[in-house]
Amino acid sequence: MNNFIIAQFFGILGIIFSVLSMQMKTKRNIMLMLLALNLASALNFLFLNSIPASLVCFFAVFETLINYLFDSKNKKVPIYVVIFYIVVNILLGASSYSSIIDIIPVSCAIIYCLTVCMNKESNIRKLMFSNQSLWLIYDIIVKAYMFSISNILTLISIIIAMYRYDYKKK
Repeated sequence: MNNFIIAQFFGILGIIFSVLSMQMKTKRNIMLMLLALNLASALNFLFLNSIPASLVCFFAVFETLINYLFDSKNKKVPIYVVIFYIVVNILLGASSYSSIIDIIPVSCAIIYCLTVCMNKESNIRKLMFSNQSLWLIYDIIVKAYMFSISNILTLISIIIAMYRYDYKKK
């Protein structure tokens, strides 16, 4: 029961970072929020004993940091780095696979790899929408209740951000 409460605490932090991430205007600020979100997510899943999700979220912290460093130098992430991310995520998923549901975090991780490599903020929001939709299904199944709320709020935040930054401009 103690681990469950600690997990929900990290879930609350995740809600904050997740909703804020999609309201950021610049890619760098989005990346910083995603870094914090993935750390909170990894700890949430760790305390829920959902190892596949925890592993892909910890690796997402690493991915986001590397991509942030490339972006801060105005360099595009090389394709071999993206391929490395995808391979590692598949290996993490395979090494911790115990049921069919464990495919969802790996799928989300691969979508996330593509997301953080995008240059346009509008593309980041579109991919994050599909990512958050899949996480919502997974979070409900593994009883990550705070992150289920986070997914719903983030989906709403993405829709608002798409309107504010992507469609309202046109």
